[in-house]
Amino acid sequence: MAHINRFLFVRHLRAEPNQYILHFRKGRLLRHGAGLAYWFLPLSAAVAQLPVEDVETTFMLGERCADFQEVAVQVTLTYRVVDPKKAALRINFSISLDTGAWVEQPLQRLANLWAHWSRHLVRASVMAMGVSELLRVGPDRIRTALDEGLRGNASIADMGLALVSVQVDRIAPAPELERALQTPTREAIQQKADEATFQRRALAVEKERAIKENELATEIELARRQEDLIRRQGDNQMLAVKQEIERQRLSAEGEAERVQIAARGQAEAVRIRSDAEAEARRKMIEVEAEAEVLRVEAWKGAPPSVVLGLAAQRFADKVQTINHLNLTPDLVGDVLKRMLLDEVNQAT
Repeated sequence: MAHINRFLFVRHLRAEPNQYILHFRKGRLLRHGAGLAYWFLPLSAAVAQLPVEDVETTFMLGERCADFQEVAVQVTLTYRVVDPKKAALRINFSISLDTGAWVEQPLQRLANLWAHWSRHLVRASVMAMGVSELLRVGPDRIRTALDEGLRGNASIADMGLALVSVQVDRIAPAPELERALQTPTREAIQQKADEATFQRRALAVEKERAIKENELATEIELARRQEDLIRRQGDNQMLAVKQEIERQRLSAEGEAERVQIAARGQAEAVRIRSDAEAEARRKMIEVEAEAEVLRVEAWKGAPPSVVLGLAAQRFADKVQTINHLNLTPDLVGDVLKRMLLDEVNQAT
């Protein structure tokens, strides 16, 4: 939209670089160009503004394909005004001299014209294909047909327009048909999803089985190790018992050996002591016998009084205590008589 400012009875117009201005006065083209800025009198002026930039328009065309199914084709065209003077003669691009806005809607009219020029090209392409083929390869074929057909259209060049590019955005069948066409693919995808789910479940079951087997194998291994441990503990206890029994046996044997050695030692000591005592008694007896023999020999020649005195002495040595002693006159007289006779004999 051009910018128009009012100053009393004159106006000032300023256009953007992508806006082409055609200024007419009294039916004659006074000035034209893109991005103009100038003063003018509104009472005698008529101004048209055309876009010289690329303009994009989108429209939807409903057609029937070869198998009599309704489809909608969405097309996006990009065009430009290459000859503003020709375009201004065919389409009203006049602007209001108060606001600078278009008096009508020229771009909408151009969009309708592009849709009209494209319809028979789209119809011819759609009717040549079935719906499945149309959905598969239709966009490229329709785009090629539109590009070739619109570039060769003389009416477009006569209006000062040129096609920049064309795109087929979407080919949409009726909702029921679209659902029906999607069903096999959806079912196939669902089947693949189910198979993936089944495989995932089978894999989960397989993993669970592997885990259970691993747990069972672990429990078996633990039980085996526990059994081995119990067996080893029993063996160790048995070995300890055997070692204790062996130790007690060795201790008992050692004690018995010690007792036996002690007994042998004591018996030997007793024997030696007995032998010594016996030898000592024997010696004593021999000495006593020899002494007795000597005493007897000594007593043989002794007078009776001496013998009697010696006997009394021996008797006194042996007797510790005398409670009663009876001496009769016969005994004492006889003894004294023998003693006196001995003394007399020795004196003579």
